[in-house]
Amino acid sequence: MRMRTLRHLSYIGTTIFLASTPFFAACTGTIADGDDPGGETTTGGGTAGGDSGGIDNGPPDVCIPGIPMTTQLPRLLNRQYDNTVRDLLGVTGVGADNKPPSEMLVDDSDGPMDPTAWQFYQDAAAEIAKAVMSGPNKSKFISCDPAAAGCLEQTIKTFGRKAFRRPLTEAEVARFLKLGQTTPAGTPEEVAETTLLAFLVSPSFLMLPELTTTQDPSGKGIQLSSHEVATRLSYLLWGSVPDDMLNAAADSNALQTKEQILAQAQRMIAVREKTGPLVTAFHRNWAQMDNGNAHWWKMDHDTETYPLYSDDAKNSWKAELDAFFEDVAFENGSFKDLLLSNVAFVNKDNAAIYGLDPSAYGTELTKVELDANERPGFLTRVGFLSSYAGFRATSPILRGAFISVYLLGVNPGPPIPGATMMTVEGEFKTERARVEALTKPAACAGCHAIINPPGFVMEGFDGVGQLQTTDPLGGPIDASVTTNTIDFGDGNVKEISSPAQLMQEIAQVQKAKQLYAQAWISYAFGRAPNGKDKCVVDMLDTKLSESGYSILNLMADLTQADSFRVRVPETQ
Repeated sequence: MRMRTLRHLSYIGTTIFLASTPFFAACTGTIADGDDPGGETTTGGGTAGGDSGGIDNGPPDVCIPGIPMTTQLPRLLNRQYDNTVRDLLGVTGVGADNKPPSEMLVDDSDGPMDPTAWQFYQDAAAEIAKAVMSGPNKSKFISCDPAAAGCLEQTIKTFGRKAFRRPLTEAEVARFLKLGQTTPAGTPEEVAETTLLAFLVSPSFLMLPELTTTQDPSGKGIQLSSHEVATRLSYLLWGSVPDDMLNAAADSNALQTKEQILAQAQRMIAVREKTGPLVTAFHRNWAQMDNGNAHWWKMDHDTETYPLYSDDAKNSWKAELDAFFEDVAFENGSFKDLLLSNVAFVNKDNAAIYGLDPSAYGTELTKVELDANERPGFLTRVGFLSSYAGFRATSPILRGAFISVYLLGVNPGPPIPGATMMTVEGEFKTERARVEALTKPAACAGCHAIINPPGFVMEGFDGVGQLQTTDPLGGPIDASVTTNTIDFGDGNVKEISSPAQLMQEIAQVQKAKQLYAQAWISYAFGRAPNGKDKCVVDMLDTKLSESGYSILNLMADLTQADSFRVRVPETQ
């Protein structure tokens, strides 16, 4: 009887609630006429902390002053949904298999919410509400007796402030209170659970609305409210709801100037356990680990050729790179340290590959320092070297293409048809000799004159990332193999003979810094490269060349762009 009553309450109650919510029509991708305080419907843009963009899309050539258009109603990304439910309600898993709530949802999308997606949000909300009201985290939603006078109203105001990232209006409070006025009436506990469910399916929870209409004093566009800025800050840096300090600043309207925003951003960035996930997620994106067409983690290796290889170790190799990127950032490292740091994270799975005693390590990763001349930066870590290699050999082509395209910003064009099936006859003592013969035909030579040289420099690492002095084909790996002339762009052509020398040069390449800055802009704001963001890219690019300018400094400076606190209508 309880479940029937509760389902009736949930259906009738949430229907009443949502039907009276001003911008519920936005769930289908539009804003009803007269309901949008801004009098406009915008599309495009993205969600702070989004997954759009990538370093294969370089910045445009010219800065165009202005503010890029952004959507007024971005939806929470699935990872943000999980983080938000965790931080608000302490729920990290639902259902019999205790899976993350977002696994009940459709994949992230910028398009309209279709009936299937909407149903999945309702199903997830019901599971979360049930888990909260029947579990140890009930007080995170309601800390008083729901039958007591005023309890539910106070809960609506208190929890609603956190869930909606702003104070509720009197009309919203009244709508939530109507959930206890349905027929048949539910018990106080059932009404409380239905109220929580209604919060979890509300557009103000599932979306990050920006509906303020106040003009920016500079005339550049519409000034976001302090509550909207707080939401942008929190979902950019933490991927979740604002904390009490940020909420207090928003309630005091103290997030209107660049200085106020910067102070909060710097405070939040310093909370490593909350900002660390952004650092690792961004660098996976920058390094193309999220690119389904890239070679990360796809290659297995012949254990007779490479006895230290184990397919089971890939997860720890992934974890090492995550730890590396986070450590570089939070140890006040800069862009160049991504390419030059000798820090590594070692366990029993990769110790021997790094020349260390695996018996001295367990399953947990331990921070160590390797030889800086041998192991500079993430491109000399096992994860990259083993992913960009063949089954029984290294792959100078894969390694060189990655460096050329994603770090130096060179576009050699697509391979000729059938390139991956090409073979070459002959006896070769080194992989370099074989690749040079393979790519010698005129149809290949032009592109591979760009791609091959950086890959040849990396031939001192075998197919799983161990140092090698003898090629599996029998020849020595010496200067004749690893020395190459490389064009770094802008007339900078140098003879390079070691990975350390190669990484030092890449760390100074302006194009590499531009690509890194553009990748941050695209990832943080969910926007493809465009002329208006190019102005911010130029600012970050300049700062990346300054001594002492850290990755954390760059993250704080993302919040200093005019586009972070001002939006423009679609027609502007």
